[in-house]
Amino acid sequence: MQASNRVIQPGDIGGPMNMGAGYRWNVPVVTYGFDQSFRDYFGTNGVAAVVSAIQILNSLPPASQIVLTNFPANYKELNPAAIVDGLIDLKSQTLPLLLEHLGLTQPKRNVFVMKQWSSWFAPQNYPALYGMSPKSFLFQYFWPDWFIPDFITMRNFDPQTLAASEYINGALYTAYILVGNGKNPVTIYKSDPFSSASGAVADAIFQYGDYAGIFFTGLTYDDVGGLKYLLSTNNVNYEQLLPSVSSADTNSNTFVNGAWRPGVEKITFIAQPFDAQNNTFLPTTNYFTDTFIANGHQVQQQLKRVIAHPDLLFTVGDTGKGDPTIPYISRTGTSNWMNNAIANGNTNGEGPGVIQPPVQIMFAKFAGDFDSFTDEPASVNLQRWGSFDASTNAPIGYPIPQVGTQQMTLRIWLEFGTYPTWFTTSFELKPVSQIGTPYSLQTSTNLSNWVELLTITNSGGIYTYQNYNPLSPRRFYRLIPN
Repeated sequence: MQASNRVIQPGDIGGPMNMGAGYRWNVPVVTYGFDQSFRDYFGTNGVAAVVSAIQILNSLPPASQIVLTNFPANYKELNPAAIVDGLIDLKSQTLPLLLEHLGLTQPKRNVFVMKQWSSWFAPQNYPALYGMSPKSFLFQYFWPDWFIPDFITMRNFDPQTLAASEYINGALYTAYILVGNGKNPVTIYKSDPFSSASGAVADAIFQYGDYAGIFFTGLTYDDVGGLKYLLSTNNVNYEQLLPSVSSADTNSNTFVNGAWRPGVEKITFIAQPFDAQNNTFLPTTNYFTDTFIANGHQVQQQLKRVIAHPDLLFTVGDTGKGDPTIPYISRTGTSNWMNNAIANGNTNGEGPGVIQPPVQIMFAKFAGDFDSFTDEPASVNLQRWGSFDASTNAPIGYPIPQVGTQQMTLRIWLEFGTYPTWFTTSFELKPVSQIGTPYSLQTSTNLSNWVELLTITNSGGIYTYQNYNPLSPRRFYRLIPN
């Protein structure tokens, strides 16, 4: 299990933290909503998919009543039809995003974390350490004792003992240090590749890669263990309340804000009221009992929170600007989270703290990825969003059928040289046409002889085309309807 912090890393909204320094919500109700772009792209089936992920979290008992052995080590399954269709399950991507915004980060990724670089990690020093020939992989079983904690720390924790652990859902993980290109990451892998443990759902933040056909039916032992720890009444931190919180006492506006507070035990997600006629969200008020510690005793006060807009807003858009590969999702970072480290005696620390809205989760409006080398016809990766389960029902693909005239985007990336010193440039073609109009992307060096690279169809989505090392650095491209 993991608690997250506020250190921003590429593609992340947080990073690994020590016990007692995590971030969490300190209000019992969090609202969610869908904007018009989401409704237009995914329709009612897409809304239902996200709500089904939310219901998995809402069905959890309060932290003090959670029995971890009731949760399995594996909730991952495969749908063969969805694999063939290249569908990525919308519900299964939503679930780890929600865990991320409840304070959990990725446990597998953080079993071993490099704190600082040491010259001992360089391959030329391996013979001095072990009497062996230089190589690029320094496996964990060769690490000297002083590697941990001097240069490598462990930031995955056992849900029962809360001690740093190399196990996730009962599976043992190990690591090696891969040296190259001046960077020295710690690569983590499962020791027993035949173990049935699937890893935590919190690890499944799908930024890139082949995830077609994978879906989750619930949370694992380690996922629930992380939430149990964060929300437990035994986990007491000094916290301030959200700015939208005020006294519920009509005779007094005074209330205790900053105080030592136990966890709220359970977070419940509710839909933000929505006026479909005016396409606007409506304010809602949540009344709740706040518990804090004063003079060694628990004290309660009645509070209310006026929520004008959804705490979590689900939307659809262009997540791939500035990136040759369209990320599946983008989401709000942690810049507005409240860091209470100093108040908790963690001077100059990154936590503990309080998660603060608003949060926006944007799903990519992608239609397909294409790759080409030296102007050869492109290979295609037509992954797209879908909804499916273990039943024999045909998977649902997104976007929902569109009609009329819409703009599509073809983002072209040209890459010259070799990694990591290659040169990259990009431009976009954005034709407007009837949905379903087929197009051909063609290239030429002289405006006379044209070579077809790929064909695409206007679905209102975003395509990406990458051409590695074109034969000629000076060339022309055109996108013409067929």
